[in-house]
Amino acid sequence: MGTRRDERLQRILELLEERGKVETATLAQELGVTELTVRRDIDHLSGQGIARRVYGGLELNAGRSFEPPFSMRLRKNVDRKKAMARAAVDLVRRGDNIAIDFGTKAYFVALEMRERHLQALVGVSSVQVMEVLGQDSDIHVLIPGGELRPRELSFYGSTTERFFREHRWDTAIVSVAGVSVDPDLVSDYNEADAQLKAAMISSADQVVLLAEERHLGAVSFSPVGSLSRITTIVTDAPRGNPVVESLVSRGMTVVHAEHTTD
Repeated sequence: MGTRRDERLQRILELLEERGKVETATLAQELGVTELTVRRDIDHLSGQGIARRVYGGLELNAGRSFEPPFSMRLRKNVDRKKAMARAAVDLVRRGDNIAIDFGTKAYFVALEMRERHLQALVGVSSVQVMEVLGQDSDIHVLIPGGELRPRELSFYGSTTERFFREHRWDTAIVSVAGVSVDPDLVSDYNEADAQLKAAMISSADQVVLLAEERHLGAVSFSPVGSLSRITTIVTDAPRGNPVVESLVSRGMTVVHAEHTTD
């Protein structure tokens, strides 16, 4: 039952992203359920702050600071995220000290690291990444402390930032919501997340930035820093993407993650 509901909620989110607004009757018809079931789903999404109820339906509560919940993002663009994870881990050396941020791309990076028995020391910033890496005795996991964000289960705040800033990392693997050439800016959904990622980047010798195609050319709510601190950008964008070409023309290294169609 829970799986079917999760699939419905994911589909509603996809429709909201495509259309901005959906009507209750239309959702019931497309999902093959009753309007009463759709109203319960609308109540759930509204209560989570993901969308807002409007007359006759639902409207996406989206802006520069909006990000859907982890559990819903985890099932989206899986093949692309796995390909990006493989490309990112290819850039890491066995025995490195590694800082990893949070989110679904970090989760797939952790799965790839565990698969390879990387023999690394890893500073994590989410419970999901900690659980994956903690199952491999070859990987030494460091937990930063700090505050725990509900549902996302990521660490944040001054204690977490200080942990990553005061240690030296061979590699930081960080994902963001915006990579822009003009203005020269890497950005993310909110200030707390942006500050944490900036702390990781400032203390790393190599910075691997994970950016989905939809985030290239975008400017999100909170600045993380400039492109000058980024060593390599790993993306699922195809060759010939105009933002990628602009990045390469600036002398940046861009890795195209080969993936199958989702």
